Amino acid sequence: MNRRSSQRGARTRRPRAVDPGVRAARWAAVRRWAARSALATVVAAVLAGGVWGTAWLMAPDTFPLESVYFDSRLEHVREADLREALDGRLEDGFWALDLDAIRASLEELPWVETAAVRRIWPGHLRVQIREHEAAAVWNDSALLSTAGEVFEAAPDSRPPGLPELAGPDERADEVAERFRELALAMEHIGFAVTGLSMDARESWTAELDTGARIRLGREDINARLQRFVSAYPGLVREQERELARADLRYPNGFSVRWRDDDNNAPN
Repeated sequence: MNRRSSQRGARTRRPRAVDPGVRAARWAAVRRWAARSALATVVAAVLAGGVWGTAWLMAPDTFPLESVYFDSRLEHVREADLREALDGRLEDGFWALDLDAIRASLEELPWVETAAVRRIWPGHLRVQIREHEAAAVWNDSALLSTAGEVFEAAPDSRPPGLPELAGPDERADEVAERFRELALAMEHIGFAVTGLSMDARESWTAELDTGARIRLGREDINARLQRFVSAYPGLVREQERELARADLRYPNGFSVRWRDDDNNAPN
């Protein structure tokens, strides 16, 4: 067989035709892969830029803290205490300040009931402080606020003329409420209550502005007090002397001791 016959007899292979639907599906897969790759590249770039941008924003030199001002009128909180509470907490940049830590540090100070801390653009810190309002001296060593909260304060910062209350810390609200009731009742017969205490047996004793002492006991306090307040004006008219002490711990009455030359202090 010659070469021409051989070439004539050989068959040429042609590429197999691809179904248009298959071709379209392949191109769609390629496009999806390309889109995902591009998206991953963009996300990586954004994340890298975000990390860098956050670090830049948080840097103290980028947005330094320029000033701190207290938007409150303070009567008892001292400037030296404020400086000490903020010491070491203002060195970070404006955006990196830990506002919660600053607030907590301020609220640990004596006389501070609450503190609110805010950033003011571009570089200021605004601090609002609400002080405790003292209602009484508590157990000789602390103060009791009008909100019923026991807090520590230096003796030289205490307002003068506060009544002195005493009792278990967990009963502070009850002692304060009893004091208010007692003060209102005694005011009707011309006395001011300067002290009230609850002892370990839950028995009550009151001190008056005249130095007199009233023992109230632990039961039926309101009924006993009302009995005494109702009877006292008649008793004082008869005696024309100052009260030294009264014991209301009787089921149907009370005992009274009057002040005279030989009795200058209650016991």
